[in-house]
Amino acid sequence: MSYAEELKQKLQIGCTDMVRAVIYARVSTDNEGQKESCSNQVALAEGYLADHPNVKLIATYIDDGISGKNDFTRPQYNEMLQQLSEDGFDLIITKALSRLNRDELNSLMLNSLLIEHDATVLTLEDGQIHDFEDMNSGLLHSIKYAMDAQFVKQQSINGRKTQELRCEKKELSAKDCSYGYDWHREDKTITINEDQAEVVRRIFEDYVYRNGTPSSIQKALKAEGINICGRTVSNIIEDERYIGKFYINKRTTKLGTGRTKSKRIKLPKEQWVLCERPDLQIVDTDLFEMAQRIHHSRITVYEKPDKKAVQARFQGLHLYAGKIFCPVCGKPYQFGYADRKKTVPVYRIKSHSDCPNPIRQIYEHDLEEITKKALKQTIDQQEEVCISLEKVLTEIVEASQNSGDEIDRLKKQRASREKQLDNLIDQLSEGGLTEAAKNRIKAKINNITEETDRLTETINDKENNKLDDSYVTEKLASIRAAIADLRNFTSIDRDRILNYIERIDMPPNGDIEILLKSGQVIVANVDSNSDFSDGDSVGKKGIQDGLYC
Repeated sequence: MSYAEELKQKLQIGCTDMVRAVIYARVSTDNEGQKESCSNQVALAEGYLADHPNVKLIATYIDDGISGKNDFTRPQYNEMLQQLSEDGFDLIITKALSRLNRDELNSLMLNSLLIEHDATVLTLEDGQIHDFEDMNSGLLHSIKYAMDAQFVKQQSINGRKTQELRCEKKELSAKDCSYGYDWHREDKTITINEDQAEVVRRIFEDYVYRNGTPSSIQKALKAEGINICGRTVSNIIEDERYIGKFYINKRTTKLGTGRTKSKRIKLPKEQWVLCERPDLQIVDTDLFEMAQRIHHSRITVYEKPDKKAVQARFQGLHLYAGKIFCPVCGKPYQFGYADRKKTVPVYRIKSHSDCPNPIRQIYEHDLEEITKKALKQTIDQQEEVCISLEKVLTEIVEASQNSGDEIDRLKKQRASREKQLDNLIDQLSEGGLTEAAKNRIKAKINNITEETDRLTETINDKENNKLDDSYVTEKLASIRAAIADLRNFTSIDRDRILNYIERIDMPPNGDIEILLKSGQVIVANVDSNSDFSDGDSVGKKGIQDGLYC
């Protein structure tokens, strides 16, 4: 005997075996007059409980005005499933299976959960206790679930058709109503709210005639007890509804069922439908157009058209902008001045109270001195690179010169092919050959000609790439000259910082760690001498108090 059959016996009139049950009610609209409203469903379930005193009500779960196409938008449904998983119960009393779910996936998942916890469903519309373990019932349930899911999809199709009819008739609805208007549900009309319309007119007048901004207008309205946020003020200024132009079909919905959420998709303006309503115009057309011109002119001024207009510390116009960081929290140091006259550049880190690193700022002049010495030390080390490069270049020249033997071999091979070509041409010109013999000779001539052309091309490439001994000398001389120019620099500029330095870290111990583009890390230790004799550490003697605060 299945669990559902046992439960049917317990629900017989006169049986005293206890049955633990919950009530679940749901309706997808908030219309209280609906036949299947939640209150009617609960009343129907309570009537059943009155006739069965052995059924103990554990809890009542109501999802009012929520669709059953998915489960993540129904808090009461999820609480019911949690109750089933944690404490368990025997029976769900509901109006119909469609009240639980209108999606096949969620319905099947509920079936599995009920079977796992020895529970089932009682539907009041037919008085049936459902046996989810029975194979024949399972087939009927699958058909029922598919029909319920199809109902949701059909509703979506009907909604689209209704929207198409709205667009054809250019009818407005409640969602087309905004601040300054009232929606009347009885006759489905929109009228002007005179009190709010006066506020809308004032917003446009302040914006155009008094050089107001959304922020200043919002503050002035708030002082008078009118609570409108700055974003709303900005939207009102751009909204064409206030000159009697209402646009419908601005968005569409992609239906989501089961585990997928429905998505609202904004349509391009070409697909919007204009409904002109001069009777709902609040703002004068000329005033509205002036507001739009002012709005667009301010966009040109205040928006960032390209990276060149970004503030200096983000664009990197200052010497070390975007290069100095705290290695503990990762925040950057930003450019500023240490004095009111703005003559002492300094880099400070903001909002740093939660970081254990005590280094809060560093002066640009001190950092510039350390960077110069660090870069000069790095350039001095390039002599070792030149020695290594000389060896590599010498090997390249030798390899190029050794290719002379190969060039001679290729030339001999080409001469042999040319001689074969001459012999074939002589045979062809003697005459007395059959047509087949002529064709074979011509084919050989073509093959040898192609091979000769390839040999000639290879020989030319190798001769062009052949290097002499002066190549190494010339290249090394140009490299050493470039290094000498770099070594003789006297000032640090932004280009040099960008070309050589990847980042500069300011660790808590007071050192300065400079990471070069080459990957080399130079540590400026404040306790070391300034002669950089140790090779890896550089610094300025006795500047700890001057460097850090």
